[in-house]
Amino acid sequence: MTLSSTAILFVSMLIVASLATAVYASAMNNSSDNYAAEESVLPSNDSVPWPGIEWLNHMAKDPNHSFSFNGHHCNSAYEAVLYSDSIVNPTKNFNAYINSFIVPHKISIQVVKTFGTFWAHYIIAYIRNFLAGCVVYYGVCSFFHYQCYIHQRSKEIFKDRKRPSNEIMFDQIKLAQASLFVYSLLPTISEFVIEEGYTKCVYTIDDIGGFGSYLAYTMIYFSLVEIGIYWMHRTLHTNKFLYKHIHMPHHKYSRPDTLTPWASIAFHPIDGMLQACPYVLCLPIVPCHYLTHTAMIFFTAIWATYIHDSMDWNIDPIMGSKYHTVHHTHYIYNYGQIFTFCDRIWGTLRVPVGKTGVLEGPNKVKLLPAQKGWFGSGRGKAKSV
Repeated sequence: MTLSSTAILFVSMLIVASLATAVYASAMNNSSDNYAAEESVLPSNDSVPWPGIEWLNHMAKDPNHSFSFNGHHCNSAYEAVLYSDSIVNPTKNFNAYINSFIVPHKISIQVVKTFGTFWAHYIIAYIRNFLAGCVVYYGVCSFFHYQCYIHQRSKEIFKDRKRPSNEIMFDQIKLAQASLFVYSLLPTISEFVIEEGYTKCVYTIDDIGGFGSYLAYTMIYFSLVEIGIYWMHRTLHTNKFLYKHIHMPHHKYSRPDTLTPWASIAFHPIDGMLQACPYVLCLPIVPCHYLTHTAMIFFTAIWATYIHDSMDWNIDPIMGSKYHTVHHTHYIYNYGQIFTFCDRIWGTLRVPVGKTGVLEGPNKVKLLPAQKGWFGSGRGKAKSV
């Protein structure tokens, strides 16, 4: 095991242990629900950042939303969740507001009755994240599928290369759907550590020091995430145990004609959690706007669809699909997520020239020689195309 592998595994175990401790502590502090409508008073609507709390009053007008819980009358499941806090957490308030549109209220009430207000909030959030993940996956992949395989341009794209089979796509969909059940835990864990105060995440731009500070911290946060994802992805290759048991299922798609948009999250569910965890691990280090953080996580799902389509739509220095196709065919190059700078720095960048996916003829894809990175070169033996 390399030094980088050991370090990342140690950090991952430390984070898991910290989260487990945080969950246990929060559970002990919230072992009994303290909802009592007549004793709890929410602040005024103006004192709570958007969406405020007027939406709770609007929900209270619907008699179908009311129920009894712990001997008290609740106007809605979300009123019960938010009244359990002495002070409304703006991030928690925002997430409860979004949940109210996505999760049927009857389900939310049942979850509150079964698990209590504290855990109900995060269980409902998981349901929301799972449903949102399915919508993003099937919606974005369908759009790319049309552009790649149905649009008139597809005749030109595949005139000198092999088109992926429907069997391959169905296999990727099955693997992706299975992984979504676990992968959806990541944004839920992110929501938990943010709302419970274990990060430097903020809710408004004023909280981060104004727009200038927001831009600066966002750039720092994104750069750290990019570096973290690079090394996590690289470790999933260089560590034999992790590659064999976690990452290899994704790399059975090792040829251009086996890469499709549907392969974006067709991986072992733990694989997806590990590769995306730098988005959460960096939050205790650098201040980040909550909505920006959330948008980045969902944008990653869209980006993953793009880089797996095995097309030629690339703009350097972006780590586009042409670069990622090389990663799948040669294994030890182009580990980066969105930009090429990490691969340039650590010597694992291989630049492809020629038409992506074409293995024969004058347009056959070729790789420029690997350049030595600023801090060494990539190691390992590449597989031939």
